[in-house]
Amino acid sequence: MLVSSAVSAQTFKASDLDGRWKRSDGMIVDIKGTSTFVEGSDALVIDVGNSGWPQSARMVAFKFRNLKYQGENKWQGINYMHMPSSNYRKEDGKVNIVMADDKQSFSANGTTYTRQ
Repeated sequence: MLVSSAVSAQTFKASDLDGRWKRSDGMIVDIKGTSTFVEGSDALVIDVGNSGWPQSARMVAFKFRNLKYQGENKWQGINYMHMPSSNYRKEDGKVNIVMADDKQSFSANGTTYTRQ
């Protein structure tokens, strides 16, 4: 008797990235519009914890911009960093996002964010 078990592969869609996410240092970002904006979505900094971003950046600064779904469990966009010496944020190259199979976390250039 031959027994076969099929493992269902997780399916992803652009909007899976939308939501509130927190990284280990306390930064929280809200990602919205990944599947609705033609130009891709943005991740607004909601809280900063001890992440190095100032409280003044809360709700006005973007951590990621122009996030575009690449297919499977991957997105790509622009990364921003905060410059504490000048209280300024600057573009810091591309961000590559890879979502975990359970859709409860993602890695962005090596930093893990968990769904809130």
